[in-house]
Amino acid sequence: MNYLPVEQVINPAAGTVSLAILIFLSLSGYYYMKLAEKGRTFPVRKIRAFEAIEEAVARSVEMGRPVHYTIGYGSIRTAHAPQYTAGLGVLTHVARLAGKYGARLIVTHGVPEAIASIDEIVRDGYFSEGRPELYNPVDNARYLTDVQFAYASSAQAVIIRENAGANIVIGPFWAESLILAEAGTMVGAFQIGGTARDVQIPFFVLVCDYAFIGEEIFAAGAMASGDIPTLASIRGQDVGKLLSIILIVLGLILLPLGVKLATYLMW
Repeated sequence: MNYLPVEQVINPAAGTVSLAILIFLSLSGYYYMKLAEKGRTFPVRKIRAFEAIEEAVARSVEMGRPVHYTIGYGSIRTAHAPQYTAGLGVLTHVARLAGKYGARLIVTHGVPEAIASIDEIVRDGYFSEGRPELYNPVDNARYLTDVQFAYASSAQAVIIRENAGANIVIGPFWAESLILAEAGTMVGAFQIGGTARDVQIPFFVLVCDYAFIGEEIFAAGAMASGDIPTLASIRGQDVGKLLSIILIVLGLILLPLGVKLATYLMW
């Protein structure tokens, strides 16, 4: 078999343009965060999936069934770290609601670096609501494994064996996303899913009662924290969206003229 050499053209301007866009977005987020520190407030649109979390916890208590939560598996030292962080942020909100309503919360995951953080978040959730007797570190926070399908099988088993009343899945997910959602469907759990990995979003939209779409998980993490500067950073994300729309429209306009804008914006 003959292999023909493939000419790869590298645009030297691509890296410069990408760096300029990155700097612009970073400064935009910083600008709005500084305004928030000075007392400026920015409205945040409601996210139905975030609002449904309280309903999911309350329903589980009414049925006498636990709430299952997971942020996925893997290492937080990767490019997916922001998604794990967003999952931990939403977990803070879920843990407080579990303490408020007296729900049994079971958190499964396969992220070794997050073991201590998850245990502390769940503990603070119960203690902050005056329900320390409900905290059980062995039962509430369960590290499974960082091997993909071993984690998926273990989490699936927990959902089914514990007969979860709510199944909340937020973080970076791969092929295991549908496995977790199907397990929740089998036991009739109220399901909320979310990920920024676009290839897995359709599965959560299809199977879950509510789903976070893409960067909504980051907004949800900010909303859960209640931190004003962090909430203001969402406005910086909106500036990034607006810039993306402008570049797309500009690219479509220039394309018939023979100018391929995309070649200058290669990441």
